[in-house]
Amino acid sequence: MAIDKKVKSIFTLMQLLVERKVLNANDKALAQSLGYTTKTLGRHLEDLSTLYPNIISVKKAQNKSYELLDVSYIFEKIMTNRDDLYWFFDLLERWDSNIFSDIDYAISKKDKEVFFYKNSPFEELENQKQKDIFTTLKNAIMKKQYVQINYVYDKPRVHEKAIPLKLIFMQYNWYIAIVDAKIGVRFLRVFFIENVQIDGQESYVKDVPDEILMAYYDFLKTFQNPMSRYDKPKNITKLKASPKVAKYFKPHMKRHFSSELFIENCADGSVIFSVEYTQSMEILPFVKRWLPEIKILSPKSLEDKLRDDLRTYLKF
Repeated sequence: MAIDKKVKSIFTLMQLLVERKVLNANDKALAQSLGYTTKTLGRHLEDLSTLYPNIISVKKAQNKSYELLDVSYIFEKIMTNRDDLYWFFDLLERWDSNIFSDIDYAISKKDKEVFFYKNSPFEELENQKQKDIFTTLKNAIMKKQYVQINYVYDKPRVHEKAIPLKLIFMQYNWYIAIVDAKIGVRFLRVFFIENVQIDGQESYVKDVPDEILMAYYDFLKTFQNPMSRYDKPKNITKLKASPKVAKYFKPHMKRHFSSELFIENCADGSVIFSVEYTQSMEILPFVKRWLPEIKILSPKSLEDKLRDDLRTYLKF
């Protein structure tokens, strides 16, 4: 099935962002080549900016440009599957049924029957409040501004003059990585943010040395899940997977942790591997999901914590 000409132009826009990094909303030649006006070009770029946190808008005088800061998995997926884009447009349409209204495009019923999304990266941004919070966080990251975040998880708390580092999609949820002056780096789930506002107009850059900021960003390149701690030393646990599940921990399989390291095949068909962690909550939920097929070999303190948790569960 041929993709609608106007939908192809949107894909071309995405491809150009990847290639050029920056596109001007007032570029008449570009708009003409795509078959629409600069007004429509600007609208499409703004839509992409809203949907994708690594596309930012930069306004200089009368010109407004859009810059792609990083190419993540979803953009790489688009670029490498240019002949089969229905999954992507179907995903966008399920998130916002009006998103293609101005280009007269609709996903056919037949195509809808092909794809099923158990989880969507946009599922927590379905109401306007969440979208506004997301946009405020995104803008604060780009402008390097402090934010004040009212957060409710176990109990309400306020993160004042927090540094927003990155918006991160992991474990089927959106998180914001922040630096709180009192408790350090934390990952806050966007869904639990009640309110966010810019905390002053000055940038935090003048207050935080470059080497410290770089250390934060380096941590974001290596952290494993929301429970990874910047301020804790790394420990290593050695785990044993039973013959029943050993195949999922072989060297050629997708790793469950970035630090996961295969050690050896055992004679009974089980395998031994290791994982780095900074606190028990970073690794124990994973072990519990695989019980009784995974055993903690070391350290003993981690195994003791698991046993305590299981005893508490049995008494509940």
